[in-house]
Amino acid sequence: MRLVSYLVPGFPRELFERVGELIGADVWFDEERSGPDLVDDPFADGRADLGWVCSTSYVQLNRRSPSPTVRLGGVAWVPDDPGVGGRPHYFGDLVVRPGLDIGRLDDLGGHAIGCNDPVSLSGHHALRAALRERGHDPDRFVELVFTGGHHRSLDLVSQGSLDAAVVDSVVRLTRSRSDPAVADLRVAERLGPWPVQPLVVAADLDPALADRIRSRLLGATSELAPELRAAGLTGLVAVDDGHYAAVEQLPL
Repeated sequence: MRLVSYLVPGFPRELFERVGELIGADVWFDEERSGPDLVDDPFADGRADLGWVCSTSYVQLNRRSPSPTVRLGGVAWVPDDPGVGGRPHYFGDLVVRPGLDIGRLDDLGGHAIGCNDPVSLSGHHALRAALRERGHDPDRFVELVFTGGHHRSLDLVSQGSLDAAVVDSVVRLTRSRSDPAVADLRVAERLGPWPVQPLVVAADLDPALADRIRSRLLGATSELAPELRAAGLTGLVAVDDGHYAAVEQLPL
């Protein structure tokens, strides 16, 4: 079996490598984006049997494709964040560089805002959805700057190269615990909560094998404890398709 993760370097490679060990899968990484698209889909051409992807990719490849190439693996993680109440949810955190007079989303007009990549939920689509809800055209109200990663976005804001950025709340919280520059960034708003990134399996993967993988991972929180803790997570829980209903409503 082959497991691909699109969530590195935001999340540590060691987490997915350890998951691979537990389920007997070879692991590889795509660090260019948060998930595959319909043009370059490793689940369609056999390069991947399982994957950890942004939920936007799951919706595009499963719910919006006439020939779905993935289905939900039924496993998601719970962030170490009091704001999610022990649920498999997270936020797009809007961080602002020190000294900038931005108190809320509506104050962003005309500013350059760092985003992860076009696929990213917490680092792109969460911002677009929030701006639209408040009557702003995202493409006119702000300048969206794709940095290629949540850590890069945090770096650029803390260095003063960007006014603000929207980033994965798990990545921000985890890094802020060891990086004073990131800890000093002000969180103007938390966008969400949104369902966390899911494990997906190839549509043609044997259902019995998929069930065994799901059961193995749901029972592996203690075995994965060091890797989960290093990634800012507390455990793995079961999720179903309904958990991602909010993402289906987005104009991806």
